[in-house]
Amino acid sequence: MNRKEDGKNTTKSILSNSITSIISIIVSLVTTILITRIITVSDLGIATSFISLKAILSLICLLSVYISINKVILDIKGDDYVFLSSIYIFSSVFCFFIYFIYVIFNKYINSVLGFDFKMMTLMFSLIILVNGCTIMVNYCNFKNKYKILFIYNLLASPVAQVLSLVFSYFLMSHKYMGRIIGIEVFNILFGIGSGIYILYKGKFKVKVTYIKKSLKICIPMIPHLLAQIVLASCDLLMIKNIVGSSEAGLYSMAYTISNILYTILIQLFMPWSPWVYRRIKKNEIDAIKTNSKLMMVGAWLLCISLFTFSPEMIKIFLTQNYYKSAIIIAPITVGIFFEIMYIFFYDIEYYHEKNKQIALFSVITAILNILLNYIFIKKFGYIAAAYTTLVSYLLLMIFHYLGMRKVDKRSFYDLRLLTVLSISLVVTAILFVLSNNNFLLRYSVLLVVVAIVFINYRCKINYLIRYFKQLFK
Repeated sequence: MNRKEDGKNTTKSILSNSITSIISIIVSLVTTILITRIITVSDLGIATSFISLKAILSLICLLSVYISINKVILDIKGDDYVFLSSIYIFSSVFCFFIYFIYVIFNKYINSVLGFDFKMMTLMFSLIILVNGCTIMVNYCNFKNKYKILFIYNLLASPVAQVLSLVFSYFLMSHKYMGRIIGIEVFNILFGIGSGIYILYKGKFKVKVTYIKKSLKICIPMIPHLLAQIVLASCDLLMIKNIVGSSEAGLYSMAYTISNILYTILIQLFMPWSPWVYRRIKKNEIDAIKTNSKLMMVGAWLLCISLFTFSPEMIKIFLTQNYYKSAIIIAPITVGIFFEIMYIFFYDIEYYHEKNKQIALFSVITAILNILLNYIFIKKFGYIAAAYTTLVSYLLLMIFHYLGMRKVDKRSFYDLRLLTVLSISLVVTAILFVLSNNNFLLRYSVLLVVVAIVFINYRCKINYLIRYFKQLFK
């Protein structure tokens, strides 16, 4: 595929991902309000804990083989489905092996994890059944199959949220099962269908060389993925344990509002990374630098927009008890900006297969975040967690920048622009916090920012408008 065609398909993927993520967010906000009226806090806690534990076990039981797709597919030609068949069969067999070990030691493991044998068996079953889905979604993302991904994302997120609501309502007992099955139902169906398709297209072949290539990439990345989960979840757990459940509730609502931005940005970056790998393969560094500027400015503008609108969002969607949580949305959002920006540098490290280096940076950052939380939450309460997380993601971004420069000294990104955007975002967040989210200040800043972006990028904005019009003709 030539660069122009690849660019068009990548843009379509980004747009379709954005549309489905916005729909998903709207549906999620509505279903979140309704689900709390249908199932008990206890049932919701069981379902949430089950889904969180499943995410962690999936990384371990399937060895995160899907991570290797973006890199290995670049190196093999015309043998895609043999590779997919190899990693699908191997990871599924390995998961069965882990389940066999669990069966032997199930009583001890159950006491540690807090689930009984039936629930753990369900969890392992879901992991295996959804394996094909995870592999196929990542393959489609690499290949820019945006139509398939658009349909899948609609079914697996907003529609699944509604189904979880319906299932929970009609299940008179064990309503948590309705929540779990409703959320997973399309992943299960798509996983079974994808597994059959992969095996059919790959002719049930298993190539040991492909498995070795995959494991060389994915095994060192497991600590990275686990550390990312720790970074995302340790704040709430530590707040609950150190200062109490009420403070954890306030933080969780602010985090939920801020996470809207993260959901949108991560969907934008899903097609971006494979596109970057293809550009590096063809030594088209100029294209990466040019387009990354738009991604940086776009993320920066979305962050300031969330700063501006979040107090009103909290008042619309939440009760008065949660209003004071608005004050920590700004620092949480700055942390999300750094979390997204580090992907630029991570991509270069990943392309050069510096997976141990990537994992080391993530583990160090996760440990540092836990230490900072332990020290400052005790002194300043739940608000401190927003700032410790911001610092942790800033350090993670700096670590990966240094890691990128170590492996490839070419000029992939405009570092001056990123520095200006980062400083201005921090200053804006400080102003909003010190002014207690003053209404006039917030909307004045947004108008100024939009004006600056329009004046500096009006030619590119006009070009993008014309480009999008032609894109879907």
